[in-house]
Formats: sequence, structure tokens, C-alpha cells
Amino acid sequence: MQGVTRSRRVGALALLLAVSLPPACGGEPRPVPAKAAEVIAPAPDPEPVAAALEPAADPALLARASARFTALECNRCHEIESIAAPTPEFDCVGCHRKILAGDFEASPQELAGWQSRIHSLVDVPRLVPGPRFRRAWLQGFLADTHDLRPNLEAGMPRFALAPDDVATLAAWLSPAAETAAPALGDATRGRAVIEAKGCGTCHRMRGVAPLPATTLPIAIAPAALARGQRLAPDLAHARERLRPAALLQWLESPEQLQPGTAMPTIPLDETERRDVAAYLLQAPLEAVAVAAVPERLPLLQREVRYEEVDAKIFHKTCRHCHSDPELVIGDGGPGYSGGFGFPKRGLDLNSYEGILSGSLDDQGQRRSLFSATPQGVPRIVAHLLARHAEQAGRPLPGVRGMPLALPALPLEDIQLLDTWIAQGRKRNAQPGDDAEGAP
Repeated sequence: MQGVTRSRRVGALALLLAVSLPPACGGEPRPVPAKAAEVIAPAPDPEPVAAALEPAADPALLARASARFTALECNRCHEIESIAAPTPEFDCVGCHRKILAGDFEASPQELAGWQSRIHSLVDVPRLVPGPRFRRAWLQGFLADTHDLRPNLEAGMPRFALAPDDVATLAAWLSPAAETAAPALGDATRGRAVIEAKGCGTCHRMRGVAPLPATTLPIAIAPAALARGQRLAPDLAHARERLRPAALLQWLESPEQLQPGTAMPTIPLDETERRDVAAYLLQAPLEAVAVAAVPERLPLLQREVRYEEVDAKIFHKTCRHCHSDPELVIGDGGPGYSGGFGFPKRGLDLNSYEGILSGSLDDQGQRRSLFSATPQGVPRIVAHLLARHAEQAGRPLPGVRGMPLALPALPLEDIQLLDTWIAQGRKRNAQPGDDAEGAP
């Protein structure tokens, strides 16, 4: 393809991510590796739901919300009610979905290759304003994201949002005043209803006995079930995340509150809804142990060259968000051009020369990826190790883990990169190089 078509095709493909999520449709869902446990503090003995209700959102925040959603590029991944989709080179999820559906303009050979490699950024919640979420929870989540959907490998990035933006996005997502909930039911009966209705088929709830995956009381297509399983949140967050009155409405008719939701309507009478809500909001949660942060592996005792590191790391994952747009003919990704609230860093991991050129600091000056942190770790290695710390629930102050919002790279791959850096960052001989390869 030529011109604009090629620009959009290659630019959008600059964000294909080679991580392992279950297939978008058809077949049995692939098992998802267990994620690191996060601490959930023990809940106090069940008490009546707090009477304090959230007021309506500030109209001034709502007035600026559309502009901020667009400026922060939330629509790269999310469909957002009343906000236009981005142009194709910025439409990460839309591009992936078109490729998987076979609707993208490309040769059959190209499509088949791309389809075999797309495993992420396909299933993403649609954003609509509504009464479900507590605004205070939304603000905390946007300011410091955490694992919410245990069956979905890609998650919300750790943003660097300004407090005003956090308040604005939360206000738009939950604009209405909270209404009082009717009396809740019996939590013990609620647990029995959850087991009988098959809620554990999709959901986990950390801090309680595992929810059994019993048979659902409704018929559901395999593809819809697989999507629901991937998007199902951990129910342990419900007590902080959801408004009690809206939770009861959600249990009655999810589609009415969020059209197109992956949550099916499970038949529940009023007593069952109140009992289930009581369990979700009041059941005591046991503390869940924090996983240990894995240690940095020692350097390899064999020679490592750029080509091996590029194949396993840079070209497989990093370049999709870090590429010079002049070379990939389109958007270079938020890790190069900026986006998601991050400034332009000009980091090109798509070529040997780009990697050696480093990135831009906050003053717009070039800095090396290989300079050592105070702990003596090359900067690029420190960011990759920090992702492991984030997954263990222990984010490192001042160090954002990479790849952003995606599973941490295997320690063995980081060890390979670490060794290559220590050995002088050599590559195979190129025209004009000396016998030892370029430094």
C-alpha cells in the first residue's frame, strides 16, 4: 500500500504488542498465568453500609472532560461515549480488532502474520458515564492503578496524571449524585447464591474461599463467555469500587446500566440480589500475601550480540511504542512521541542507532539508556525490573515499570539485555565496522 493507507497501516501496527492473552474469539480460552498477589487488608466485621453519599460532580469538571479524554489519548484503547475514535494510526484497539476480523486492508499473507501475533489490546471496557462507580475510588485508581481484572494480562497503565485530570475523568465517569441503597440481605445466603448461579465461572474474589466455577443458569455463546471471563473484575474490589444502590441495579440488569457490557444478565430475584450485594460488600476478606519481588539475575558467561537482544526484546515488544515515526511511517507510539499524559521522550528502540541515541530528559536533553542508577543498574534494565516490582504490588518510587501495563519481560530476557550492555553493546559485523562489530 502507498501514501496515506500505508501510513495508517504501519503507524497502527507500531502498537502491536507481543504478549499472551487468550484469543479474542473461538475455541477454548488459553490459561492465563497467575498474577502476583496483592495485599487486601482484612475487612472489619460486617457493618451496615456507610450512610455518607457522594454528591453530584462539579459541572466545571464535566465541562472540560471531553477535551481531556481526547488530549490524554484515552481513546487509543477505549471506546468512549460521545467522544470520537482517533485516526487509524492512533487507534490501537480498533486496529487490532480489524486485523483479527480480517477487515484490515492488507494482503492475506500480511494479515495471517499479524493475526498470529496479536494477543493484547483487543478486549477493553467501553467507557460510559453512569451511577455505578464511587467517584472516590475512581480517583484513587486513576492516580495509582492496580490489577483489577485477573484474567486480562494487559491492564491500565501507571499514568502520571495531574490531580485536575484525575478529578475530571472521575467526574465524567460518575457524574450523578449517589442514591441511598435499600437494606442489604444476608451475606451467608449471598455466598450460596453466588455459588449456585455460577459467578465463579468468570469472577475471582481474593480474600475469600475460591468461588467454584459452577454451571451458568443461562445459555451463552462460547465467544461471549470467553470475553466475559477476560474482562471480569476481581470482586474483592466491589466494596470500594461500587455504589451499593447501583450494585443492586447492576445485578438486576447490567445491560441497562452499560449497553454492550460483557456481563450477562443472570436471573436473580430481589432477595437474591440483596443477599449477593451483602456478600460482596460485607464478607470479611482475609489478607493476601504479597509476592516477593524477583532478584536480578547474574550476567551470562557467554557472548551476547545486539541481534539476539533485538529479536527477543526490542523488536518483539519495545519497538511497538518506541519508534521514530519517520521510519515507521506513522505514529511512533507514546514512548516516542508522547501521549497518555507523558511528554515526548524521542526514544527509538526500533534500530541499533536509535537505541544508542537514548531518550530525552525533562529538559529536552539526550541521555543514555545505559547510564547507571544509584544502585548501579543500567537505566533501561531498571525500568524492566521495576515492572516485576509493580506486578508484586511494590511499585518503585520514581521508576516506571516497562513494558507499560503489560506483563513483565521474563527475567532471562532482562538478563540477556543486561549482559549485552555489560559486554559493550556489540552487534554483528556491518559494512564499515571493524572485526569486533560496532561498539
